[in-house]
Amino acid sequence: MKAPAAPAGQRRVVLPVRGMHCASCVGKVEGAVSALAGVSSVSVDLPSRTVTVCFLPRPGKFDVRDLRRAIEKAGYDVLGESSDRAGAESLSLLSQHEEQRVLVTRLQWSSVLAVPLMAGHWLNLSPYTELLLAAPLQIFGGWHFHEGLARSLMRRRADMNTLVSLSTWAAFLFSVYVVLLPETLPAAARQTQWDAVAGLIVMVTLGRWIEAGTRGKTNEAIVKMMRIAPKTARVSRGGKELTVPLAEVEVGETVIVRPGEQIALDGTVVEGASTVDESLLTGESLPLEKSKGSSVWGGTMNKTGALTVRVERPGSESALARIVEAVRTSQATKPRIQRFADKAAGAFVPFVVLTGVASALLWSLYGPEPKVLFALTALISVFAVACPCALGLATPLAIVAGLGRAAQMGIFIRNADVLEDVGKLDVVLFDKTGTLTEGRPKVVDTIVLQGTASEMLSYAVAAEQRSEHPFAEAVLAFARTVVVSPAPVDAFEAFPGRGVMVRSLGRAVRVGSLAWLKEAGCVFDARASALFQDSAGSVLGVAVEAEILGGYVLDDTVRPSAKSAVAALKAMGLEVCLVSGDRNASAYRVAELVGITSVFAEVLPEEKARIVSRLQSEGKKVAMVGEGFNDAPALSGADIGIALASGTDIAIEAADITLMRPDLGGLADAFDLCRRIRVVIWQNLFWAFAYNILLIPVAAGALYPEFGILLRPQWAGAAMALSSISVALNSLRLRKKT
Repeated sequence: MKAPAAPAGQRRVVLPVRGMHCASCVGKVEGAVSALAGVSSVSVDLPSRTVTVCFLPRPGKFDVRDLRRAIEKAGYDVLGESSDRAGAESLSLLSQHEEQRVLVTRLQWSSVLAVPLMAGHWLNLSPYTELLLAAPLQIFGGWHFHEGLARSLMRRRADMNTLVSLSTWAAFLFSVYVVLLPETLPAAARQTQWDAVAGLIVMVTLGRWIEAGTRGKTNEAIVKMMRIAPKTARVSRGGKELTVPLAEVEVGETVIVRPGEQIALDGTVVEGASTVDESLLTGESLPLEKSKGSSVWGGTMNKTGALTVRVERPGSESALARIVEAVRTSQATKPRIQRFADKAAGAFVPFVVLTGVASALLWSLYGPEPKVLFALTALISVFAVACPCALGLATPLAIVAGLGRAAQMGIFIRNADVLEDVGKLDVVLFDKTGTLTEGRPKVVDTIVLQGTASEMLSYAVAAEQRSEHPFAEAVLAFARTVVVSPAPVDAFEAFPGRGVMVRSLGRAVRVGSLAWLKEAGCVFDARASALFQDSAGSVLGVAVEAEILGGYVLDDTVRPSAKSAVAALKAMGLEVCLVSGDRNASAYRVAELVGITSVFAEVLPEEKARIVSRLQSEGKKVAMVGEGFNDAPALSGADIGIALASGTDIAIEAADITLMRPDLGGLADAFDLCRRIRVVIWQNLFWAFAYNILLIPVAAGALYPEFGILLRPQWAGAAMALSSISVALNSLRLRKKT
């Protein structure tokens, strides 16, 4: 399953939203937006506080303003709009920084006011002095909670702020009543709850501040990418070097990169040689050698020599930009685990309110004296201890931290559902050429059956010079070692996974697999069949009309990491197979070298997809690893599609996971990381649910009859804060190297 994108004719917009704090907030925003006619999908990212919406605009009837009004009507502030997540997040980040600044100010003043209130018994403060201290603490220190309460009343839906504000107001107003009208209460009930007010406001505010800081750290990897991404490029125009914004650089222009500078955009080296540090994208610490013809990525660092790079993609489509945007999109998608948590969170706050009121009524009727004070303590503690925030953050924080770590490792995960699907995998299918092998085949032998070698090569060059297949590059490289003129070409047609056909002087020239040539009616006599069969490598046949001229034997180098990667996957209990369009002999040779025993050879691209479907029909979960356009159908059909960054754009777009490094060892690392993220998510959810299930009854007084234990409101508030902090800290573990 791929990350959501705007369907044809629809618009995608990202809105930064202020005021979202918990799972209940997420549900309210999603419900308000999804209820609008014309909205096809909505996704809320709580850690970054952004809302991504795909909708069908109708001029004069429905546009972004309607989305903003719906969110604002639900009680939240929309700070702006952007077509991409980076722009929206920059606005959200500014708002969060301002919010944290205000939060720190409130925390400082609240602490100053809270200390004498919590130590009132020892300081012998008069009741009116305590009231004078408590009033600004309740109003100013707890304003962010009360503001949330007001919003929840307007939208008729409660959240975490509702619980905290109600509990502090209950304690505050009762204490005011005790101070002003003590004679109306029994002597035993004349006990103020200033310590509860002080403890709740300070503890919960402190917890929210710590949680916000911890939450920010989970996103460090992506923030780092965004921060250090190049903003300008040095281009060569009219014989002059000009520094211009990245958005003004056009595809096809040449960019000058000096030693020690960042490469601004994706492109191909046309002049110079150097070493390039690609650790930002791939996690590989060792610089790589780059020379004429080498591909380079925007955001990487040029080390030793000057390079002239021809721009292949605009800045908005660079590898770095696509990774950041896609990871952001992935962070906003919800795995199936979170959907269950969201349903629970939707009913959580009403449940807590009912539990608190019910416990207060029970203790007011059957509790010990003073009943009113006992009932009030139970009510406040239940409200204070409940933590919907932990439920809301359990999954997104783990995803943000995990995907950030994946980005550092050069692993690009497109969809959060992958995290769950990895744990269910049974089979991993590998393509051969360019996946298990390095994808740089060489012509090692020439088989001439008809005519001359020069004639055959001229036809082969004419056909392959318009192809992007690695075999085509090998033939063209071989042709550059001899003097040959390509035959004239009248028309060109590619057959993915099979070969190419051109028309030359009215004759059909085919260059491709032997199986495809046979399908086209080419005749193989016994001699041709024997020669081709005895060839050690892959064979690329050349035919004119129905006549076989001969072929080229190509050999490719197996990736050094392929054997260990296969072994690591087998150690995980996975079945590993090879699926290739190449001949049996070549496919089985590579399979033997890397330790694969199950082989599907001489299969066409659509047959690869059918193999995936057949395995799935047997009840197996299938992953497909490939890099070519002929692998795209299988990558899309597999439960998890995995592509190499060195592969074609169509393969990368079809994949759920992209490995930025040409190291297949990253595949096992990706699976292991996905499983770790899933474990942390379940740990977070278990803790969030267990915490609330265990402590809400304690706060309600369930242990009092037997053990005399009643949770004080201030400690209930501390426990609530600790619950959110623990979820954030547990998620941070994913940032560490294993």
